[in-house]
Amino acid sequence: MNIFFKFLAAATVATMTIPAIAADDSSNDYISSNPFETMIRLGRISEKSPVYQMPAGSASGSYISSATTSGDAVIYPLGYAKPNSPSSYFAIVSKETSLLIAGETFELNATMTVDPSNYTLSTYTDWNRDGVFEKESRPAQVAASTKSFVQTIAIPENAALGKTRIRIRIESTAPSSADASISGRVYDFVVYVLEASDRTDRFISVSSNNDELGTAIIETPANDAGRYEIGTQVTVKAIINENSESAIEFKGWQEGNEIVSEESVYTFTVTKSTSLIAVFEAAIPVLATPEISTAEDPIWYQIMNAHTDANRKERYIAYDTNTGGDYSTALRVEKPANQTDKFLWRLENAGNNRVYIVNKGTNLQIPGSKVLEQAYFTASTLGSQFTIESSGHENGSYSIKYEGDNSYLLNAQDGTWGVVLYNAGIGTGSGWYFYRVPLKTPTGIENGDRSVAPKAHLYDGRLSITGLDGRNTIKAVSLSGQLLGNYLSADTVFEGELKYPERFIVLVIEPENGKTTTLKLLDSKL
Repeated sequence: MNIFFKFLAAATVATMTIPAIAADDSSNDYISSNPFETMIRLGRISEKSPVYQMPAGSASGSYISSATTSGDAVIYPLGYAKPNSPSSYFAIVSKETSLLIAGETFELNATMTVDPSNYTLSTYTDWNRDGVFEKESRPAQVAASTKSFVQTIAIPENAALGKTRIRIRIESTAPSSADASISGRVYDFVVYVLEASDRTDRFISVSSNNDELGTAIIETPANDAGRYEIGTQVTVKAIINENSESAIEFKGWQEGNEIVSEESVYTFTVTKSTSLIAVFEAAIPVLATPEISTAEDPIWYQIMNAHTDANRKERYIAYDTNTGGDYSTALRVEKPANQTDKFLWRLENAGNNRVYIVNKGTNLQIPGSKVLEQAYFTASTLGSQFTIESSGHENGSYSIKYEGDNSYLLNAQDGTWGVVLYNAGIGTGSGWYFYRVPLKTPTGIENGDRSVAPKAHLYDGRLSITGLDGRNTIKAVSLSGQLLGNYLSADTVFEGELKYPERFIVLVIEPENGKTTTLKLLDSKL
């Protein structure tokens, strides 16, 4: 265990009385540039430590993959990231925390692994620190396209100072209370409340509407508290994912529901705390007639199931070896689709009017056995042969027939979301739409491509990068877009140290000549 957290655990159970944080400069005694040190100090500001009940239940459905906090209340933002499914239905997020000011409002921004609109989201808070949760009256705002939600929370002026929790429940039905049994996920985010003060700085955060399409960063360094003085100029930058083959366009910076600038590099004067979203769009896939193509001259499709049931519609064939949440098989039908390789397929000629269905990301083909309903399909180097014909249904869908057999149709299985064979339902569950995905037109200029892709490692705030070529500008940013390091390297390898340790960072590598690379890193020590 990290020595900081050993100390924090000891401090939390201490019974000695420590003076509460005052509204003047004495708060600086508790706030450090190192967030973990700050947590240690804040663990001692109150002798009262509330006890919370853990609900009974079991894990099901999706989970939160990342979460941040932003707004006027935020002194230090939450930076939570979980690339894999939690081991339990109940998670206490205390290793990453947020420092908040009483009497102000903030937003908890979370991204899930699937569309959160398919679930009931409930938020509970305990601002008087009595161990009893109260439900937030305002519902979370859900964005299905980005699999994210935003919960706006107002902290009362008389909120008790010190450590408290925010509980988020994710389940299929509305709960009777914060402590009710659950089939889903429960998250307790540990936060620290500080007394209101007459601060002259504000918190700025940025994010991307789609991490696969682009990255958002704050170019202007923050002060030691991670904030910006009122009246100062702050520059934010939107970076298109140049390594994507999709045609991507930057649409602008969104604040609330308004686009405030269409420039990728945007400079503004700080007047308030705010959260900006960099809006990227990929070229829209077009419904098309499926065609055979080759590896040298491919035509890529998203293949969507034609079923119209609310939970089954708009699911696309995907191949992803990362299982968990709603998906237990690598080959499955997911929603919503994006233009990443796992959703892209081409049809390769197999002779006799049959095709192999080939995945872009892996070059693997869909194989299966002639077993109805029970056998899940997967992907391998040699796939099964299929005949693709019009379903004859008025919806214009196509049937994908195993070895041309009318009684063995590729189907999206309800509930498990695996891919199986079925012998009925032509045009619905066994019908498929082919959406042709426009990709970038090659420029013919190849000298900008890297022969060796950069690789990076993060340990205890130390950054190591290999595979660099020429002069590179390297930026490390937190989940909220805060600049943690800005470096220049002319070597093939680089080592540097972050401003302060963060468990999860985004690394932006910008060469003088060539494509920008973005990498997501998890600190292997923290």
